[in-house]
Amino acid sequence: MQKIGCVVGLVALLLTSPTADAAPEPQLCAELELRAALLFRVGTASLYLPDCARAEDQVIDRVPKQFSLELARSLAGDDLIESAVETLRKNLELADGAALPEPLDCLARAYIDVEAGDRYDVIYDPEDGLALYLNNEPLKYCPDDGRAELYFLIWFGEEPFHRRMRDELLKRSQTGRS
Repeated sequence: MQKIGCVVGLVALLLTSPTADAAPEPQLCAELELRAALLFRVGTASLYLPDCARAEDQVIDRVPKQFSLELARSLAGDDLIESAVETLRKNLELADGAALPEPLDCLARAYIDVEAGDRYDVIYDPEDGLALYLNNEPLKYCPDDGRAELYFLIWFGEEPFHRRMRDELLKRSQTGRS
């Protein structure tokens, strides 16, 4: 009887213990209120990574990550699509009209019209690919072809959507000041 209890306990421990290969879950590293022309509140951007102190590397590495944007105003889905596609093209140094890699194009074209108070979450997992959520409901899943992490270039590339947001989220992540 005692032997069975030990075996059950060992199996339970093995099943609940993280393995050496398990990637750490992303944690909230930084939040930032976004403003357009320093006047109009656009929303709040949040960055989630496994190791906040290594944010500058991890935003483009193949590690689980999340970028969230809670909106303070309504936005048209077509405007978000156009911005995502063009920002990715610039960061990937693709010619105008050139096709984006499949997982990036898949997610970039998934945005829909949103209202003030809505929240978009872009989640990347190296094992699963990219996912777009609106208010915690899945909108789109795009499998990874080995380049899906590049979607985060929209916010953290050399030519980001919003340079001050990129710089401030990375700085706050690395200094532990969310």
